[in-house]
Amino acid sequence: MSQSRRLLKSIPTRPISSIHRPQPKSPLPPTTPSSTFHTTPPRPIDTSPPAPPSTTTLLFSENQPPTLPPRAALLLPTWHPTPSGKGLTRTFTFRSFSAAWTFMSLVAEECKVQKHHPSWSNAYNRVTVEWTTHRPEGLSVKDVEMAEFCDRVAGGMGVKA
Repeated sequence: MSQSRRLLKSIPTRPISSIHRPQPKSPLPPTTPSSTFHTTPPRPIDTSPPAPPSTTTLLFSENQPPTLPPRAALLLPTWHPTPSGKGLTRTFTFRSFSAAWTFMSLVAEECKVQKHHPSWSNAYNRVTVEWTTHRPEGLSVKDVEMAEFCDRVAGGMGVKA
């Protein structure tokens, strides 16, 4: 028999029922019996995409090429101006969480190359992306290029309409 087993056998043990555990004293009043609670079923989680903002005006950063406004206008059927008009936002819905994560990874790699990053969020199979430029403030050619890149990647992955 090993030394550790001998040590374990030499330790006196008591049945768990004989161990005294004082009950904590709560400063709260006693709880109401559960039969008096009225419960309502949980509300379903709203996973619908946010409604597009009412504005269609885009505000561009300084010193942008003259071809930028018409190029940005081509994105407007699927992308929406942010409430400030200084950015573009879109929600992509994929077949699965894994596909959404793959999309984000591919976009993140391009973000490193372009040195331009979005504000975005992911919930389940949905990714919401917002492109804007902070200095100088407004929509820039990088925002439009990255929105176009997102569309190409999502289209190649079979994004849901």
